[in-house]
Amino acid sequence: MVDWEKFKAKYSQNPQYHFEWLCYLIFCRKYNQPYGISRYANQSAIETSPIQEDVDVCIGFQAKFYDTRLSSHKDELLSMLEKAKRDYPHLNKIYLFTNQEWAQSFHHGKAQDPIGKIEIEEKAQTLNIDLIWNTKRFF
Repeated sequence: MVDWEKFKAKYSQNPQYHFEWLCYLIFCRKYNQPYGISRYANQSAIETSPIQEDVDVCIGFQAKFYDTRLSSHKDELLSMLEKAKRDYPHLNKIYLFTNQEWAQSFHHGKAQDPIGKIEIEEKAQTLNIDLIWNTKRFF
């Protein structure tokens, strides 16, 4: 597993940029894009232009390097989903890469997903987006 404190120390000038680059390379490799994927500076909602996996699957990804808990970024992630669907209407799968994990929640003594994660996944479902979490343990 990656030691994110060492990662931040090594790339102290801009760890977010280097994390995005790492995730870009992973995504390109996963989807056999040896020459890269078209992208713009400050691309809206997702890191690159979407790619077509097949006729029915249009895929994008987002990379977020956080120093704080995922739950504190719920609104940002909800907004990302809305903008992604607005700007890329055919997009129906998003990989979300992050260096953080969700914290377990309890309700009436029973473990459950945190409210923020549930709301984000419900929004993705409403927008017909399959959201794939690649959190800390993925790396």
